[in-house]
Amino acid sequence: MNSILSPPPLAVGSKVGVAALSGVVDRAALAVGIERIRELGLVPIRAANLELADGIFAGSDAERIEGFHRLLAREEVAAMLFARGGHGLLRVLPELDWQLIAARPRWFVGYSDLTPLLNGIVDRLHWAAVHGPMVAVEPAQGWQGAELESFRALLFGETPEAVPLAGTRGDWQQVAAPLAGGCLAMLTATLGTPWATPLAGKVLFVEDVGEPYYRLDRMFRQLRLAGALDAIDGVILGAFTAAEGTTHQTQELIEIVQSSVPGPVPIAWGCPSGHCRPNLALPLGATVTVDAAALRLRFAVPAASAPGIG
Repeated sequence: MNSILSPPPLAVGSKVGVAALSGVVDRAALAVGIERIRELGLVPIRAANLELADGIFAGSDAERIEGFHRLLAREEVAAMLFARGGHGLLRVLPELDWQLIAARPRWFVGYSDLTPLLNGIVDRLHWAAVHGPMVAVEPAQGWQGAELESFRALLFGETPEAVPLAGTRGDWQQVAAPLAGGCLAMLTATLGTPWATPLAGKVLFVEDVGEPYYRLDRMFRQLRLAGALDAIDGVILGAFTAAEGTTHQTQELIEIVQSSVPGPVPIAWGCPSGHCRPNLALPLGATVTVDAAALRLRFAVPAASAPGIG
């Protein structure tokens, strides 16, 4: 039985943090993205380091941690959005204050570099988290209808629409399991550490960008060698683009998965989430099912937790 709960839903007027734990944030894109968040009726509160730069990072490790912790300490912050991904989370992940994170159930929304944090919130705190748009990326580039609606529905406590798929293989009829995963490179980067994402008994969602086939094959093989794929219930493939920006061939991706996963595991592909447009929001931790006939991914979003219960 899935013991995950959803954080309390947002409402018009809710305050949301905008954090930067990873790469330098483009100021112009940030300004546009924050305005788009305001148009949803939300009140963005910026992390102190949001416009800082230290090499490729949004401030030094200490500045990024402090900016994030200060937002978390504000009781009125009802959700935590992230400005962008890039690289930097792994440098600060061990120093994050999990007691502070756990002090109040909040929606955390991001993808890419944020993958270990989002899955950590699900596994450690038993709250659902959102693999979805980041403030200085998708909103700044112009919301698309389904993309905006999936983001808004999850955060405002509404039932999200089923997510379209391009195809399926194998038997999905008996599969109803929690969703886990995100960026493939980040899932493999944490193997052998306390931050590795447990995948047994879950449906694994994966996506990535700028990776050639041999690296995708290597990462899936690394997951297999680590035993991470031994007891998964299914695999859902999101967007995968090659280093030159072209889309990988689906059949070759399926072959990589089938050669890496022990035993017959159902596979679905063409899920529009990740480094793509539209980047639909997915509730990590929610129980998911795949309707192979209708080519739809459906969610049983968990009930909302009470404010202040971690």
